[in-house]
Formats: sequence, structure tokens, C-alpha cells
Amino acid sequence: MLIASIWILSVHYGHAQDFGYDGEKGPSHWGEQYNSCAGKHQSPININSLDVKKVNLPPLALVGFDVAPKETNLTNNGHTVVVTMDSEVTPTVSGGPLSGVYEYSQLHFHWGDNDTFGSEDMIDNHRFPMELHVVFFKQEYKSAKSALNYPDGLTVLAFFFEISPDDSPMYEEFIELLNNVTESHQSARFDTPPALQDLIADDLVHYYTYNGSLTTPPCSEVVTWIDFKEPILLSHAQVQAFRALQDEHNTPLTHNFRPVQPLGDRVVLYNTDELIKEVDLEKDLPPAVEEQDLDTNRIDASASESSASKTATKRPSSQENGATSIQTHRTLPMVMVVMAVLAVAAARRTAC
Repeated sequence: MLIASIWILSVHYGHAQDFGYDGEKGPSHWGEQYNSCAGKHQSPININSLDVKKVNLPPLALVGFDVAPKETNLTNNGHTVVVTMDSEVTPTVSGGPLSGVYEYSQLHFHWGDNDTFGSEDMIDNHRFPMELHVVFFKQEYKSAKSALNYPDGLTVLAFFFEISPDDSPMYEEFIELLNNVTESHQSARFDTPPALQDLIADDLVHYYTYNGSLTTPPCSEVVTWIDFKEPILLSHAQVQAFRALQDEHNTPLTHNFRPVQPLGDRVVLYNTDELIKEVDLEKDLPPAVEEQDLDTNRIDASASESSASKTATKRPSSQENGATSIQTHRTLPMVMVVMAVLAVAAARRTAC
């Protein structure tokens, strides 16, 4: 059974009274109280789609995303609206860029005061009107709170929103419930709890991923971000319902997103189902590459067809693990070099 805590991991993590988005408690001052907020691997970032590394990662494995929880609650915590679930089947995610199994903690949203901005991460300097964060912690760390102590402690599945002329039927009850949580610290319960998959986009193959941080204090740099390319569609009226919420000071809860942070030395990966071309040893390597510099453990099918120019040498079996490895070498070019050297030497002896 999963009962996600409401104190709340915020990519919203519990410091509800200690930060804000304007004035002396705004993002430009977070680093004065929380050292990590001034770190070098912070989130959100602007993703330049022309400066990413394309990859073919293993498929994401989603478990329990199609199961409707027994109970789902919606809470206005003064900074955002948070969804927690009580479910017999705990949603988990693994695969892709992740090194283990991650367990659902909560989901929440970020938005602006109009349709031109509101998301936290940006794509090619473009902000979306709203962004959904589905937060998971690594199962082996037992809880979201303890996961803050590990660099791979959390992952966030992030989904951008775009404005559609039509209402989204999947978000109808969600939007209706927002009317019951307009004030800070109010909660409401779904009559018909939605399955997690009903609240996210369909395409879970194409996404950007990078290592970053919580986007609110304490800004811990423990998050693997997965930003999906396909947006979720809501109408203007549906997004406007989020803007009717109030914060703890009874003022409109808008503009609850952090400015983008420097990318620094990080590399953003873009996962695609298009086959990423492998290096072809016969064609792609520059002629200046020395024979001994080649990674002969990555020989593709086309290279193996030229078996006349290669000799397979079996290494002796390891006494420790019984492992046997095969290393392929290109011997023909070396033989030609040796023959040429011998010919030159013979010519010199003849000349003498």
C-alpha cells in the first residue's frame, strides 16, 4: 500500500514557510539559506534541442500506472497543488536512464499568470503555460526524505502543457476539485480516482534527460530529470482554474516557477526511437587513427563480413571466473607494413 506523505516533497520538500517566489524569500535569495541552491547542477534549465546527445536508451518500464488508486487527494499547500494516492499497487518506473526501480511519491504543478509562461524547464528558450512533475524516489532508499541523501535518490517525470481549444475530459474532475482547494492548506478527495496514466502524455519514448536538482529549497542535487517531448493538452479555461488558487497570504497563486539555472558542464540526452548510427570501422574512422587505438570490441555486422582481413584470437579461459573473451584484430594492414619493411631492408642489403 502506498500513502504518499503530504508534508510535502516538493520538488516541493517540506520547507513551506521558508521560501517564496518574490521579494526577500524569492529564488535569488534561496542560496543564502540553502547552500545547495547555489550549486552548479541546479534545475530548471533551458534545453537547446540542437545541443543534445541523441541516444537509444532502454524502454521505460512503468508498473501500476494503469491502476486506479483506492483514494486520491488533492491539496493546496500554499505553493502548488499536490496529488497524493492511497493504492494497493504502488506505481513504479525503471529503465531508460535510471539505475534502479523508483517508487511514486506525489505529483504537482507549476504555472504562470498567463498562457505564455509557467513551466520550469524551457525548450529552446520557450516556456510552456504549465508543467506537471511526477516525483519518484529510489526504492532501496525506503522514503523520499531519505533519498535526498543520495545523488540518484529521485527521478521526476516532467510533462509540459499546451493550450487546446477543447477541454481535456481526463482532467474534468481534477479541474472541478480545484474549486474546493482555492485556499492554502485545503484538501479534497476524488470521487473517481484517476489512474496515473490518465494524467500524463501518451508518448513516453521521446524525452530529454539530465541530472539536476529539486526546483525548490533545499535544492538538493539528487534528481534525474526526464522531460517528455509530447505535451498534455488543456483548454485555456482549465489552466485558468489553477490561477484561481491562493497562497498562504491569500494572494493569487501564480508564477510558482523557478528561473532557469546554468547548464554548466552537464550534457542533456535526447532519447529517440530512431536508430543512432554506430561507428563503422571501415568508413567512419579518420585515416590518422592508429591501429592500436581502435576499439575492436565494437565490430558491426558489415565489418565482420570482411573476415578475410581479420583474425580472431581466443584468450585463455580465466581460472577465476571461467570467462572467455574474443578479441578481433585487423592483421592484414600490419602484415603489409611488415612486408614493406622487410623489402626495404633487403634492398638496402643488396645495395651494400
